[in-house]
Amino acid sequence: MTQLGPAQVALFLAQQGEELVRIWRLARATARPEVFPGLLDGVVAEFFARAGELLARGAPAAEVWRGLGGVVRWPTTVDAAELDAEWVLVEQVLAATCESVNAAPEVSGWLLDAVGGCRLGLRELWKPGAAPEAIVTALVFSSVAPPPSRHGEDDTVS
Repeated sequence: MTQLGPAQVALFLAQQGEELVRIWRLARATARPEVFPGLLDGVVAEFFARAGELLARGAPAAEVWRGLGGVVRWPTTVDAAELDAEWVLVEQVLAATCESVNAAPEVSGWLLDAVGGCRLGLRELWKPGAAPEAIVTALVFSSVAPPPSRHGEDDTVS
């Protein structure tokens, strides 16, 4: 069976990026229902597009983080590991994607290295000069727990 190389996987990411973001959002909502979504939402959407562009050009995986843009919502009420957990889900989506399209091992490795660079970059976000220029970090002081249901568990809608 033919394995897809960088150009083919990059094209797939360009064409299916929105769908991959949707899958990531669903995985995130399922994995972390007690935390309101959207902490890395804008950054993850750009990640898939940028990773595809750089993969096609043969650029180093570390370049993905350096050129990302978007809003990182950093809640002061949760541990930084919560943001890291969102990147772990990106890794899982990419691993499943690479397996489903039969990406070559070096392509899968490159994409996972790109996510690893983003995870590391996020941990160092507070260091002076460490954040990419287009990343905006918004501190969130309010609760990130989803609002309670307006209906009790015993309520039914007719």
